[in-house]
Amino acid sequence: MLAGSDQVRFYRERREIAIDEVPALVYLEIMRDVDLFTSVCTVGDDETWSDQGDRGTGIILERSNVGELTAVVSLRIDLISRVLPLTPIADRCRRVKSWLEVRGHLGTYRVALLGGMVARVSDNATRQLKIPQKVLNEVDLQLRDLPVDLDFRTEMVLRKAYVLADDWKITAPELMSQLIPE
Repeated sequence: MLAGSDQVRFYRERREIAIDEVPALVYLEIMRDVDLFTSVCTVGDDETWSDQGDRGTGIILERSNVGELTAVVSLRIDLISRVLPLTPIADRCRRVKSWLEVRGHLGTYRVALLGGMVARVSDNATRQLKIPQKVLNEVDLQLRDLPVDLDFRTEMVLRKAYVLADDWKITAPELMSQLIPE
């Protein structure tokens, strides 16, 4: 079995086949595995991920707001709404649909509540940002003072919000270069 983070395709004898040629039981089992795989992970934090070409689906920032909020996002919204008021960045953050919008000194940003993807939002464009893990690891959330335990992704959303709320303090060159307007 080969697993990737871009597309699901079916093959028979090294030839790609149409979906209607896939036996129902095989399709059901594969889609169950895909659902399990995608419900517990995301490519949003994978700095090495990229779309695999014209047949790929890629990540489109605006599409993250489409559709109903999943149970995971609903839970994350609840956690963020309980925790955020206890933080020093609360006045610079607000929830907009499935995003946490953060007002920094240099710009406005959105952090996707589902996977933690970050975008810089301006009047003429929305641009994806990648915050290096070493920058996120340096954020002191003071989690011991929080009244709830946070899952990994919710903690990463908060860490990203902390970094972006104080964007004028960013010293990491790889992140600073992404903040320069195009």
